[in-house]
Parts: sequence; C-alpha cells; structure tokens
Amino acid sequence: MPYSGKTHDESKSSQHYQILPMGLSDITSVTSIENRAHSHPWSEKLFLSNFGHRYFSHILLKDKQIVGYFVASAVAGEVTLMNIAIAPELQGQGAGQQLLQFLLDYSRQAQQEEIWLEVRSSNQAAINLYQKLGFVEVDVRKAYYPTENGREDAVIMCCYL
Repeated sequence: MPYSGKTHDESKSSQHYQILPMGLSDITSVTSIENRAHSHPWSEKLFLSNFGHRYFSHILLKDKQIVGYFVASAVAGEVTLMNIAIAPELQGQGAGQQLLQFLLDYSRQAQQEEIWLEVRSSNQAAINLYQKLGFVEVDVRKAYYPTENGREDAVIMCCYL
C-alpha cells in the first residue's frame, strides 16, 4: 500500500501523538517496547523480516519518543495486524486507540476490505478496544499462544471496512 508521505498528528485528545512509518532505525526502540509489553516478545530479527512491499508498519511518537507501534501486512484486500504494542507506562491512556484508529483509517484509504487479528483470550483490555473500534470475534484458535504454564487460546477478530 503506498504511503502518502504525510504524518498523522492526533490532537483531539489531551495527549499529542504523531504516527510515522516505521524505519529500520526504529527497530531498537520498538524491540525495547516489545520486550516490556509482551510475555513472549518478537525478536529483533523477526521485526527486521517484516519490511517489504506487502508490509506497512508505523510507530507512535509522544514528545519525539517512540511509545508504540504496529506491524501489518496487506494481501488481496485483507490486512493482517501482526503485532501492536504500547509502552506499558502509557497503556490505558488512549494511545492504543489512536494507533488502531490510524490503522483503520489508513486501510480504508488504501481501499482494503477487512482487517484480521489474533489476540490472547486473557487480554480483555485489548479485546474491549478492538470491539469498541468495530472488530468482531470470528473464531477461537485453541491453545495457540504459549504461556508460562502451558498454552492459551487466541481470539480471531475481524473488522469489515
């Protein structure tokens, strides 16, 4: 999906965020957030493998510091949200909603038809946010995600654009 080159400034809330395309130079900061936000984080190598024609990844900046990101891909009208995270100290303050709304707007602008994602069944805060923005539960993948003591289900969700 082509990128217009414009930045996305979000000034509707009390927080001021800027959303920009992710670059290779952002990977160290992104990996740092990933390691703090996820129990089973992606490696730097995995982030680096998600650059190319079908991928579009963005960072969320607050005061010129990376505080969140998403990694997504698009094929044949379907967007897959592969990873999204907000720095733990900013979670629950609207940053995730702003980043996810950007993904929705960006995908609509690119004439995509739907966005798919998987989320841990225990991550009720994320599930609530996804539902608030129009995602619906489609299915469950049993024992999909690793946990400290075994495995947990993944909730498969879709937003039809």
